[in-house]
Amino acid sequence: MKNLKIQLSIICLLLSINFAQADHLIDLKIIASSNYSFIIQLSDIKYDTKCLLKNQQGVILYQEDIARAEVFQRSLNLIELPDGTYELQIEDDYKTETTSLTKINGKVTATNQMKTTSFKPQIILKDTQLNVSLLALNNEKLTVSILDEDLNIISEKNLSGSVNLGQAYDLSQLNPGHYTVQLYTNGKVYDRMITLN
Repeated sequence: MKNLKIQLSIICLLLSINFAQADHLIDLKIIASSNYSFIIQLSDIKYDTKCLLKNQQGVILYQEDIARAEVFQRSLNLIELPDGTYELQIEDDYKTETTSLTKINGKVTATNQMKTTSFKPQIILKDTQLNVSLLALNNEKLTVSILDEDLNIISEKNLSGSVNLGQAYDLSQLNPGHYTVQLYTNGKVYDRMITLN
């Protein structure tokens, strides 16, 4: 029953933010190579994507922007890095997929089955109707703030407790101008600029 609710929430979210296609997940594989190195393979990249390798402190050690493609492969060599655990993140406008890598005695290993996916909050503005949503598969919380041009908070709301977090705002009472929708989840802040005419 819980899986059915999650599946229905995913479908509702995908429909509510008007994805042209619901098959937007990237097929990420880590392929063992020689000692110290591994191959990243991505398939079916529909959106501009970013590849990041981070250490345990979250410091970015490698970053590459990837354009839309059927298949992308890149070999990375960790010979200069100490033994330890690293995170490989594949990120686009909709989600972040994270895989852990371990370097022990010069050998790099990854468990392709241990990927985690976290979705990014999405907004849609149609006329003066603002819709905010987040697919919270990992019990994420979402704080939504609307700020005016002087960065004064006009509205702020905390959302939690559902797989499909969402909030609709009627902005018809606001003056025409530029506003910032600030979305906070998973320790990250996403600022989206909107304009009301």
